Amino acid sequence: MPDIKLQDSDELLQEFQQSQAQPTCSECGTYEPWGLSSWCPRCGYYPKLGKCVGHTDVEGQPLTQPSQPQNIWELIPAWGWVLGVGTVAVIGLSVAGRFYCEDPGQLCLWTITQATVGLIMFLIGHFTAYLNAVSRSAEFSILSIIMTPFKIWRPAIHRFPQGAWKMDLAVWGLTLVVGAFAIVGGFEFDSLFKDWGVKKSANVNLLASVVDQAKSADDEGGADNLEDALNDFAGGTEEEEEKAASAKAAAAKAAASAAVVPEKEKEPKTEPDPELQTVPMKEFDCLVVGYSALPNGTIDAVLLASSYNKHLVYAGYIRGSDLPEEIRLEWQKRLPQLKQKKPFVETSQVATWIKPRI
Repeated sequence: MPDIKLQDSDELLQEFQQSQAQPTCSECGTYEPWGLSSWCPRCGYYPKLGKCVGHTDVEGQPLTQPSQPQNIWELIPAWGWVLGVGTVAVIGLSVAGRFYCEDPGQLCLWTITQATVGLIMFLIGHFTAYLNAVSRSAEFSILSIIMTPFKIWRPAIHRFPQGAWKMDLAVWGLTLVVGAFAIVGGFEFDSLFKDWGVKKSANVNLLASVVDQAKSADDEGGADNLEDALNDFAGGTEEEEEKAASAKAAAAKAAASAAVVPEKEKEPKTEPDPELQTVPMKEFDCLVVGYSALPNGTIDAVLLASSYNKHLVYAGYIRGSDLPEEIRLEWQKRLPQLKQKKPFVETSQVATWIKPRI
């Protein structure tokens, strides 16, 4: 019995020595035991899969340490260089546009075009980053695009350099928009608040009165009067609209200047009279229905009609000397071409009657 036990122990020792003499991993040739693991602890070789599933040693540290950057230039990744160079190029484009365009119109067109392209690029990059964030987390909603714009970029940044083009589009687009207004500067925001020369349209009551008066005309020119009234007060030609608007403004200004200033209130004789206060001028919409001229063709007066209780009635006249010089000269050429036999409104005045065009 002792001989048998001694023989068994010798065989076990021999088998152990043979197992130690053979490598435990056919991939890396290590003799390190695997323990309870199914893969090599040194190279991560998994025999059933026939490939390495990890490259960690026993302590879990990588076998090959990554090389450390030697200078500051190596600290910046490749995608960072692309982003920075592109941003500098965009700024250079804005500077070039500033000095290339000589005409203000070209400068404004450059500004609007650059800002539009930049806005489109930014929206594409930002929306793509939002889609990437939504696909990876359920905490984002459609409002996250506006409410948490930086938070939706975290999943995209963690994957860099993969998908770095989204950041490039967003940054370059935003730089284009800022450069368009800050560097090129061809668009003046003050122009949004300036007077664009839009003229006030005719009063609705006056328009209705003119149309009603034209409809009720009994003479043969009634149809023409209606057409003229509609053309001038409801969409005539641009030239006629401009002339009519300027003439109406001049007539209203002259009528307001002829307004009677209220009489001073009676004050005790012992107290000095108070100073007269200028009454603010009022504007009225009137229609020129006739005029009188001097023998040399100069306008002496123009007769006006206005709407009263939804009826067109004679309102009065304005002296030619009270009209602005440019308006008076224009009317001296235009009014003789608008003559008609009968007045457009009933009045006892004697004048040269014209069609309701002004």
